[in-house]
Amino acid sequence: MTPIQLQGTPFISKLQKIAIASIVIGAVGFAAAFAMEDHTRVLADYLIGFVFFAGIAVTAMFFSALQYLVKAGWSASVRRIAENFAGFVPFIIIGMIPIFVFRGELYSWVHALDIHPESVKNAPFLNNTFFGIRLVLYCALWFLMYRYIVGNSKKQDTASDYSPTYKNLKRAAPFIVLYAFTITFAAFDLLMSLQPHWYSTIFGVYFFAGNFVATLSLICIFMINLYKAGHLKGYVTLEHFHDVGKFMFAFTIFWTYIAFSQYFLIWYANMPEETIYYTIRLQGGWEWFGWGSILLHFVVPFLTLLRQDIKRRLPIMMFASCLLLFAHFIDLCWIVLPVFSNTLRFGFPEISAWLLFFGLFIFVVARQFGANNLIAVNDPYLKESIEMVS
Repeated sequence: MTPIQLQGTPFISKLQKIAIASIVIGAVGFAAAFAMEDHTRVLADYLIGFVFFAGIAVTAMFFSALQYLVKAGWSASVRRIAENFAGFVPFIIIGMIPIFVFRGELYSWVHALDIHPESVKNAPFLNNTFFGIRLVLYCALWFLMYRYIVGNSKKQDTASDYSPTYKNLKRAAPFIVLYAFTITFAAFDLLMSLQPHWYSTIFGVYFFAGNFVATLSLICIFMINLYKAGHLKGYVTLEHFHDVGKFMFAFTIFWTYIAFSQYFLIWYANMPEETIYYTIRLQGGWEWFGWGSILLHFVVPFLTLLRQDIKRRLPIMMFASCLLLFAHFIDLCWIVLPVFSNTLRFGFPEISAWLLFFGLFIFVVARQFGANNLIAVNDPYLKESIEMVS
């Protein structure tokens, strides 16, 4: 099939303009916040923006590996969209550097180790050296996954046989196991250790569920815009939107199940070292973020995506996708910000940091869309995807 190149198209031009505008606005706002606000707040905002888009990039790579693992045919014509999001993965190591350098302002366990290292019961895990090693290890494993899974997918476009796809079919399972471990421990290190004495055994699953819903939502947004621009003509039909919508609906429910399970078990056990997580988040104005997360992350998307015909209506799918992305941002704010302020504190510093990372992410994604084929033209499952019917 004929390769589809977007380089030089209005779609790429629009992405680049959005990216540059977001970077400029975000950088100016972030710099102003750094000059006027508490540095700890600014670093917390940086952490939220970084985790938001790094999580999507890594989970987009997981989405690609998952399609190979189950030999999915329906997704062959849309998988490259997710793989272009994964183009942000090699830059994650750069984003990790400020988090490690300024870890003392973000993570209280750093100071506890400096003052009374023998008093910190989890010091063998939460210490500066091991923390840095783990951050580097996550980035290395994610880059390895990107290099082979996404790399082979791109190689298949020009390959004379299906050997790149066969390699991915074999490697998908171990890479998904690597993803499961790394995304879980990255959630522990970057987010859960903000409160080092609090723990949840399902926090990693909770973090994964939020990332997967956000990734599916962003895939849907790009699918809609590319479809309307005519770039997916002959490759994507309403059936593909229906399938993505089913994924969004299912994992919205899954996120809610995990979120409720975490809350219910902590409430039922009523152990002080566990209940402190919700105690500080259900007062001081932060409770509005909690209720807002339930409303925007579950109630509205659930009711919106429940009907089958809705998943084929692009304006409503666009609404649901944007709403779920915003809900993911609210959820991350609810996880991070109450650690640094007992009362509600939300404004232009948080929005500026998110815009800065949004611009950087879109800039990289625009380059990926310009450099790679939009469709995996030589994929052995592409014919099945094109001919898919409900």
